[in-house]
Amino acid sequence: MKRKHQILILIIFIFFLFIKAQMDFNPSIRVLLSIVDFSESTLTSSDYLAYGIDLKDLFRNYTNSDINYRGSAYIKKVKGFPYSISGSIEGQRSPEQKKFSCESDLNVLVLNVGMLNAYAKDDTVYLVAPMLGGLSYGFDTNDDLFPKAPNLNYDITREWFHENKMNIWNFVRSIDIKETDQFFIDTDGTKAKEYAITIPQGEGDFIWELLGVDAPDHDIKCSLFLDKWCHTRKVVFDLSYKTEGAYIAIYGNDCNSMEIYAPLPDDESFTCTIKRDGTNNYTNAYINNITYSTSGGNIFSIDSNGYLNYTEEGFKLELSDIQVKKNNEVLAEGYVKGRISKDENMGDVFENAGVDFSNIEVIDWDTIKNDTASFVDDVIEQARKNVDLFDF
Repeated sequence: MKRKHQILILIIFIFFLFIKAQMDFNPSIRVLLSIVDFSESTLTSSDYLAYGIDLKDLFRNYTNSDINYRGSAYIKKVKGFPYSISGSIEGQRSPEQKKFSCESDLNVLVLNVGMLNAYAKDDTVYLVAPMLGGLSYGFDTNDDLFPKAPNLNYDITREWFHENKMNIWNFVRSIDIKETDQFFIDTDGTKAKEYAITIPQGEGDFIWELLGVDAPDHDIKCSLFLDKWCHTRKVVFDLSYKTEGAYIAIYGNDCNSMEIYAPLPDDESFTCTIKRDGTNNYTNAYINNITYSTSGGNIFSIDSNGYLNYTEEGFKLELSDIQVKKNNEVLAEGYVKGRISKDENMGDVFENAGVDFSNIEVIDWDTIKNDTASFVDDVIEQARKNVDLFDF
C-alpha cells in the first residue's frame, strides 16, 4: 500500500512538472492561459479600461453613428488675454457624411466677444472666426478624420469567451507565436515577457465576426506581454499596414490604460493616452493626454480628467482640469461639460450649421501649421479689443 501511495505521489509530481514546463516553455499554452485569465479576471475588474461600458452600444450607436452634442465651456489663464471666457458649444458629427461641426459662442462676463467655430469634412479641417470679419483657415490633413470603430456583433463578456472555447483553442494552435527577449516593466514593477503573434491571412473568422469587420487581406501582427502568472500586462497592435510605425497599445494591470501612436510627416508624431482613474468614485473616470510633437522640437499637449456616464438620452461627458501646454508652458486652462445623443434624422451637417465654405481657401498643412500662432494671436487681439472697449 505504501508503495502505491509513493507511485501516486510521483505521478502527481510528474504531472505538475509537466504543467509547469508547458507554462514556462510552451508559448501557445501561455497565450491560451492568458485568454482564460483575461475573461475570468480582467473583465470583472473595476480597473479594466472599459469596465461598466457597453462597447457594442458605444461603438455602434455613438462612435459610428450620427450624433448631436451640446454643452458649456470655461476657459481661464489664456496667455496674452487677462480675462476668463465662458460660452456654449454645440455641434454634430456624421461618420457617413464624413462631416463635423462645432460652434462656440464666447463671452467675457456679460459681453459677447464673438464666435469661434470648427468644421471638418473628409480629411479637411476648417477654422472660422466670424468675430474677425470672417477670417477663416482651411487645411487638408491628408488623413481620414472619421475612422470607424469596430461594429461589435457581440458584447465582449465572459459568456462570449466561454461560448467560443473551442474556437479560441483552435485559433491559438493555428497562429504563429514566438517568445522574444523583450520585456515590459509595469508601473508596479512587474516584469512581463513579450510573445510576438502573427495571425495569418484567413485565420480567426470568429474574431472578425465579433468585431463586425471584413477579414483582412493581410497578416495581422501584435505583441502580448505576460507576467509569470500568464496575466496580460500589455497588448500592442501593429498598425504599420496602414501607417508605418503606428500602433495601439493596451497596458497596465487589468488593462487599465490605452495609448494610440501615429507618426506624422516631417518627423512629427501624435500620441493619445487614456488611463482609467480607479481612485475616483465617478462611474467612469479617466486621465487623458494628447501630445503633438513637431519637427521644430516643440511639444504641444492637452491634459484633462474625463468623466463619462450614461443617461436616458445618451451620455454625459465632462472634461475638467484641462491644461493646454507648449513645452510645459501653460497656454490655457478650462473645462467642458456636455451631453451626447444619437440622431437618426440628422440631415446635412453643414446645412444644419448654416456654413458656407465657398470662399475659404484650403491651404497645405505646413502653411497653416506655421501660421497657427498668428491666427491665435489675431483672435486674442480682437477679443481683447472688444473687452477693452468696456474698460474692465
